[in-house]
Amino acid sequence: MYFEKEVAGGRHFMELEFKADGAVDIKRRGFIQRAKGRNPVQQQQATESPLIHDGSQTILASTQDFRNSTLTGTTLAGPNGSGQFLVVTLSTTVDRTVQLPSTTALADFGKAYGICQNKPRPGDAVDVGIFGVSKAVAGTTTWVRGSDLSLSSTLAGTLTVQSSGVMRFARALETPQAVGQVITVALFGFGAGSVST
Repeated sequence: MYFEKEVAGGRHFMELEFKADGAVDIKRRGFIQRAKGRNPVQQQQATESPLIHDGSQTILASTQDFRNSTLTGTTLAGPNGSGQFLVVTLSTTVDRTVQLPSTTALADFGKAYGICQNKPRPGDAVDVGIFGVSKAVAGTTTWVRGSDLSLSSTLAGTLTVQSSGVMRFARALETPQAVGQVITVALFGFGAGSVST
């Protein structure tokens, strides 16, 4: 005679044998499927870089749209024509509002706030990375890993090699192969790097 039973999350079996004298003996027993542990192993989760965010304390200027260019019709320098991974500055007219920096020479170069991590619409909260390791968009290919970077005067929101009299904003951790390539940088935080002479 054969029995199966679910016990404590596993499946057990037992086979009984009837003897000639009428006695019952266990012929064999065991597990068909052993119970799994109560604390299953956690799957590996994606890790985030050591980047401090501003906690979405800012909104995007009403005159700008950082979504993909297919939605906005305007092509920015970020991935898919978006404003993601572009440097932003604080507005000088509206509190807690960020915008793309001016490309006018030295206008916003010392006022960089951080790098946009999302693709907000006008007036939406912006997730800005302000200190640590972040993705950014290369404005030139004239640097190598380890170079100090500042804001580009030709392609708004992108980074280029720090020049004389301009405050450094980040340090390159990768060498770009093309203009517009998303690369990894170490942010100094609020444009806190020193000015090159």
